[in-house]
Amino acid sequence: MIRRTASALVLSATVLGAQSPFEGSIVMNMAGDGGKPREVSYFVRGGKIRMEMAGARGEQMTMIMNPAAKEMLILMPAQKMYMVQAIGAAVDAAATSKPPTIARTGKTETIAGYKCEYVKVTAEDGISSDVCVAKGIGAFRMPSSGARGGPPKAEPWQGALGDGGFPLKVVKGGKVMHEVTKLEKKTLDAAQFEPPEGFRKMDMGGMMRRRP
Repeated sequence: MIRRTASALVLSATVLGAQSPFEGSIVMNMAGDGGKPREVSYFVRGGKIRMEMAGARGEQMTMIMNPAAKEMLILMPAQKMYMVQAIGAAVDAAATSKPPTIARTGKTETIAGYKCEYVKVTAEDGISSDVCVAKGIGAFRMPSSGARGGPPKAEPWQGALGDGGFPLKVVKGGKVMHEVTKLEKKTLDAAQFEPPEGFRKMDMGGMMRRRP
């Protein structure tokens, strides 16, 4: 069970921008190509990010990202364990490909009480996404695997935004792929961004050494 969980969550992180002064919670619906929208709870405090979502079988998935330390924690409540994974590989990979182009459209919308402006992000393959970007919330960071049951696969627009703002809505091919439904500034408990009490760190090196 642990091996399957670890294998399914071999994630990379699209690292976008520096620490954000925003503190609070954001609820959004996200969908991958051909996938059903999934509600994601996104919490930000002191540059750290906690994401919660339901997996394919209804199990709770929780990830805590610490960009300053370049690491991400993946919580496994059933085993009362957590796995630590380095982040940043996605940025290195992106640097070797042609970056998407961004064009301002002048179109604006108010979503969850915040005004955002649409930009058109066109990837190297010519496929474009319309992204409504808001200021004052910080940058967007998204763990991504594209694995069945895992977070949606990273899209080119994620790497293209940089520290230019937070995406409140993304439309691709006429379909809404990402939309914030609630955004609330509030003080959060620092304990939400640390391993829960009683959880043990998974020794990935030890597991590999014990494999036949």
